[in-house]
Amino acid sequence: MVLEMLEAPPLNRLLTRKTTISSMLMGIIKGDDEIVNIEPQRIDLINKILNLLSSTEKRTDVSEWAVNIFEDDSLRIKDSITLKYLKLLGAVDLPSTDRDYLYTDDDFLYWISELKN
Repeated sequence: MVLEMLEAPPLNRLLTRKTTISSMLMGIIKGDDEIVNIEPQRIDLINKILNLLSSTEKRTDVSEWAVNIFEDDSLRIKDSITLKYLKLLGAVDLPSTDRDYLYTDDDFLYWISELKN
């Protein structure tokens, strides 16, 4: 009896975790390996911006990523902040007249602070 009581909560947590992971996987893969698009979250945008700041990704790649998501008719982005910064990420490779790019590292840092709120 005591042993059963001690083991029940960890087992419940494990099952809950397994169910959550299974649900996430089912949301990604549908039917015959057809990939289902998932709405980007703020953390996804923050990670892209951090990749820009660390030069892990090129501006053109991040811009293309953002534009592809924005143009995906199967997605309905509900978070207005995510939508705003997704649009801005679509323009990170635009040139400027007085510097290389329209948006600078200072802009990126500001965007991260806004996305965290």
